[in-house]
Amino acid sequence: MNCPVCKTSNLKTVNLDQKLTAARCETCAGHWVSGREYQIWLEQHGAPEAEKPYSGPELEIADSQTAKICPECRRLLLRYIVGHGTGFGIDQCSSCFGIWFDRGEWDALRGRNLHDEVNRIFTAPWQTEARREERREQLARIYRREFGDDYEEVRRVRDWIRGHNAKDRLLAFLTDANPYDA
Repeated sequence: MNCPVCKTSNLKTVNLDQKLTAARCETCAGHWVSGREYQIWLEQHGAPEAEKPYSGPELEIADSQTAKICPECRRLLLRYIVGHGTGFGIDQCSSCFGIWFDRGEWDALRGRNLHDEVNRIFTAPWQTEARREERREQLARIYRREFGDDYEEVRRVRDWIRGHNAKDRLLAFLTDANPYDA
């Protein structure tokens, strides 16, 4: 099998996790996991562990966003957003269900206990939430750029108003050009 990123490098069999065989590219350090191998591992792995914040060493994640061809069945791999603050996506073959992890992606998922939920990443509900999360992050970046150093204070005041029992009167007061003019 050839690497879907490097195209010409042969993939070598490795153990990605206890009882999970994968194929590794020596050139780009990506991993290919067959869909069948992942399902078998998942069934043996037991219940998913609770997600946790990543606390290991800083990882270098490649996240190659170029089109990739499945090394098993030669179909196009589809890219899925991982979300949950990871900032990368993973690729899956829609025919044989194999999964491509660019360098560092498996370790990042494992470090957050998301490695045993990879199968859920490919579902519509997960993708909907991941896209929603991306939009929230994009809007936060826009507001940070717009408000500059005042962004955190604006957020604090907004949250205070939203939780206040006189929210409607506060908003009316704040938006009235001259609230003291009768």
